[in-house]
Amino acid sequence: MPNSRRWPRWFPLAGWSLLSILGGALLVFLATVTFGGVHGTEFCPQTFERRSYSYYELPLLHIQMTGERHQDLTGSTEKCITSNKFVTPINGKRDWHVLVGSRGTRLRRPGDAGILLQYLDAEESSEVYRWVRWSEQHTELAKILWPAVQRLALRDMYVFMPDLFDLTKQTDDGTKLQEQLDRYTAGKLLVLGQRLTQQKDATAVKVLDEALALDPNSAEIKQARETAFSEQPKETGAQK
Repeated sequence: MPNSRRWPRWFPLAGWSLLSILGGALLVFLATVTFGGVHGTEFCPQTFERRSYSYYELPLLHIQMTGERHQDLTGSTEKCITSNKFVTPINGKRDWHVLVGSRGTRLRRPGDAGILLQYLDAEESSEVYRWVRWSEQHTELAKILWPAVQRLALRDMYVFMPDLFDLTKQTDDGTKLQEQLDRYTAGKLLVLGQRLTQQKDATAVKVLDEALALDPNSAEIKQARETAFSEQPKETGAQK
């Protein structure tokens, strides 16, 4: 009888190793697809754009496995604001503030930017957005309101947005509205600047400079700026 063919001793081990690798890869793939999806929507204060984002990551390790995909979701109110130049898009670095999102099976806590989006998405009817109509009917006031909104949004201070809109509803006098919004915004920037000063954050002076530009007669802002400036790191060594 002919001798039966004998496989090399390493062959079964290699086969089982290959099956283990393939099985592990399949498990990782299924876990990533099932539990590694990251999705949400976000808002950019520099450009007043809205978009969705999505990608996949390794569960638990949070290592991104796919490229991030985006879809433009900019609403009618944002388009009205930018097309009518009520705000000026800011070139350079863009910040994206999360509105809502999820990671795997967990929902992310809604972001503060959603406060602003409640106003941007407010409707008077199925085809008419409240602040689009208001901006078209009150062009000069819109040129005052929306820059103030953008200024707070850039600092991620969305919790103060309702007060801006409430102040705007109370007057049709452009000069009065400008004074009220400038003073209110300066006050919020003052609080932020003081907190940054306590944290030894180098941006404190910049924030307080912005507040002082809005309310140049405020002794409190001037004092806070002097304090922030005095606590900035001092350069050592002579400049040559």
